[in-house]
Amino acid sequence: MLASSGRAVPTGQLSSQLPEPWGDMVAAFMRCQVAQNNGERAVACREYREGYATSLASLLNADKGTETEWLIPLALGAAAYLKVLSSLADEELARKGAAANQLSECAISLQNFFRGLATSKSSQAKKDASVAVVCVMMKVYFKLNAINNCKQPLQQIELNRLFDNAKQAHKVTLRYYTGRLAAYDEDFQKADEHLTYAFEHCASSSPHNVRRVLRYLIPVKMLLGVLPSEALLRQYGLSEYEPIRRAVKEGSLGLLLSSLESNQIRFIQSGTFLLLERLQLVVVRRLFRKVALVHAQMNPAKAHQVPLALLEAALQLQGIEKDPLELQCLIANLIFRKYIKGYLAYKSRVVVLAKTDAFPVLSAVQLSDPLAT
Repeated sequence: MLASSGRAVPTGQLSSQLPEPWGDMVAAFMRCQVAQNNGERAVACREYREGYATSLASLLNADKGTETEWLIPLALGAAAYLKVLSSLADEELARKGAAANQLSECAISLQNFFRGLATSKSSQAKKDASVAVVCVMMKVYFKLNAINNCKQPLQQIELNRLFDNAKQAHKVTLRYYTGRLAAYDEDFQKADEHLTYAFEHCASSSPHNVRRVLRYLIPVKMLLGVLPSEALLRQYGLSEYEPIRRAVKEGSLGLLLSSLESNQIRFIQSGTFLLLERLQLVVVRRLFRKVALVHAQMNPAKAHQVPLALLEAALQLQGIEKDPLELQCLIANLIFRKYIKGYLAYKSRVVVLAKTDAFPVLSAVQLSDPLAT
C-alpha cells in the first residue's frame, strides 16, 4: 500500500515508536519493499543489507549468550532473502553495464551472521543455526567462484561437531558442496564419499536437486572406475552423459572428445567440464588395455612388450592423429600417474608392462597432479 500510494517511509515516526535500532531496521525493510515494488532491485538490496541485515547481525554479535536466541529465525530468513536480493540486483546492474558486486557484499554480511551464531559461548541453538547460514554461504561462494572461502566455515562446523545435529536438508547441502570442493582439490575419494551421501539422502521429491548432485557424482565415479547405468541417466534426464559413458566403456577417445565439444557450453555452465576432461587418460588407458590384450593373443612370447605403433593405429581408427612425441608423452603420463605399471622403452618405442597387475584398479591411480603445489 505504501509503495503504490507514493508516500515516503515514515522513518521518524517509526524511530520514535520502536526501540533502537528496530525503528531504523523496520524503516529500511519497508524502503526495500518499496524499491522492490518499483522494480529497483539494486536499491532494494542495499536498503535490506545496509539498513536491516547489518543491524540484525550486529545484535547477534553483541550478545554471545542465549538472550538473543529469538533472533535466530530472523537471521536465517535474512541470510536466505539477502542472497536472493543480491542475485537479482547483480542481474539488474549487469544489464545496465554497472559493476555487479552485490553478491560479494552479501558474502560479507553472511560472514557476520555466521560469526554471530557460531561463536556463541552458551547458546547451542545459535551454533546449530549457523549450519543453515553456511549452506547459504556455500551457494554464494560457488556462484562467485570464491571456492577457497568455503574451507573456513566448513572447518568451523567440523571443529564444533555441528553436522550431526543439523537438519537433513542442511546435511545434504553441506555434503554436496563439500564433495564439489573435494573434487576441485582433486581429492576424488573424498568427493565420492560426500557426493554419494548427498545422492543417497537427497529427497526423492526433489529430482532437480538429485540431478544437480549426479552431475558431479557421475564424473567422479567414472574417474574411479564406476560407470553409471543407462537407466539412471534416463531417469534423471542426463542424456549428455550417455556418450561419455560409452566412450569410457569402449575406450573411444574420439567419442569422448566429440561429446565434450558438442556439450561444451552445458558442461562449462554446470562446472563439470574440467572433471570430464580428466577422463581422457581413463579412456586412453582402456584403449591401451584392449590393444595389449590383442597383442598378447597375437604375440604371446612378447605379450608384455607392446609396440606404440599398435596404440597409434588404434587411435587413427578413431580419427585421432598423434605424432610419435605426443604418443610417448601420453604413455609416460599414464605410467607416471599409475594408470599403467611398466616403463617406456623410448628407442624401441615399446611399452614394457609389468607381469602382474599391469592395469591396476582406478581407485589406486594418482588422479591428482603429484607435482602440484
